[in-house]
Amino acid sequence: MMRYLTCSTALALFSLATSAQAAEGPLSVATCPSKSLHAFALGPGTRFQSLVVPNVAIRNGSPGAAEITAVEFELLSSATVFDTRRLSGQELAARTKAGSAVQNGLLQLFPAQFCDGALLGTDPKLSVTTSVAPGAAILIPNETFAWRGSRDSVRIKIDAMVGGKPESISLSLPIDAAGSKTAMRFPLAGTWFVAVAGTPHGAHRWALPEAFAYDIVALGSGNLSYKNKGERFQDYYAYGSPVFAVADGTVREVISDQPEDPAVLRRPGESLEAYAARSGEIQQALLQRGDHALVGNSVLIDHGNGEYSVYAHLKPGPPLVQVGQRVTSGTQIGLLGSSGNSTEPHLHFHLCDAPSTLHCAGIPPTFTDVELPYADGPRTIQAGDIVVTK
Repeated sequence: MMRYLTCSTALALFSLATSAQAAEGPLSVATCPSKSLHAFALGPGTRFQSLVVPNVAIRNGSPGAAEITAVEFELLSSATVFDTRRLSGQELAARTKAGSAVQNGLLQLFPAQFCDGALLGTDPKLSVTTSVAPGAAILIPNETFAWRGSRDSVRIKIDAMVGGKPESISLSLPIDAAGSKTAMRFPLAGTWFVAVAGTPHGAHRWALPEAFAYDIVALGSGNLSYKNKGERFQDYYAYGSPVFAVADGTVREVISDQPEDPAVLRRPGESLEAYAARSGEIQQALLQRGDHALVGNSVLIDHGNGEYSVYAHLKPGPPLVQVGQRVTSGTQIGLLGSSGNSTEPHLHFHLCDAPSTLHCAGIPPTFTDVELPYADGPRTIQAGDIVVTK
């Protein structure tokens, strides 16, 4: 077992990207991210896929109130609609109410999840109901889909009554199911346990930069991630393991001055509830200190193709690589640690579409050197997998 593993932005939701937007007449609809949405494989190959549409904002630009009557999502392949989900009535009202809750602090704590103001503005007025005042908006968060086969785009259609007249607007985004353009090696060597991944039941899937991220630990005797009582970082089997560049690239950022705090470790005999409350207080304090405090010691590598790898929560110490340095696949770039928003030693790895550890949208990485000994065959790494590097 592990010690209630959380890391990086598991409690936070960050993204960069400019929002896609369509405006016709009195209504406008926008999404973030804007260029495309990445699907995540649920089975071997690309036969079974999942998709999260993180945020859909519908704004009323008319001088009077607008009543949003329906929000419809269509999943298409080669311009043919295969799946339709229409939200209206009580279902739409529930989604609208849930979306409005982000203005109770989430917008202020995690503005990048909403494109740093590009999606909703700096001081948005989110309606609690489907009746939207002039200049206000509704937010539909985290609409989730799964399918078998191929889907290459999602179309979002809005129906409303504005000034007693029906109004409709739509917006389409491509779906990318291919994963990263860069072929990658696993960032660690040997046998590892993937505690959290892009699997939809995990916390990562709902935070844009780490939507397809991995939290990786080592297991030892008794399937524990630590020996003795797990009171010291050195008790954890993963601690101090070498971390490697997943592909050729150029180092864009190195953070090496963030401390490790043993207070984050779960104490022997401490209940999960008590530990969750205590670690939550520690994480809230880190949030107030900004990105570096959350990510901890880290390395950011530019691989070209608009793909950047992030290695977070590294062990403190003199950096092994420098900004501007060219590295090759397999270059050691750090040591596994527990700095930043980490409750036990592990590697947090994710791939992003911008040169930032957090202000970006996640991309599913494509690893070429791993085996999943308990899987039926090659497939995307899921939460709970044992991974063995070749």
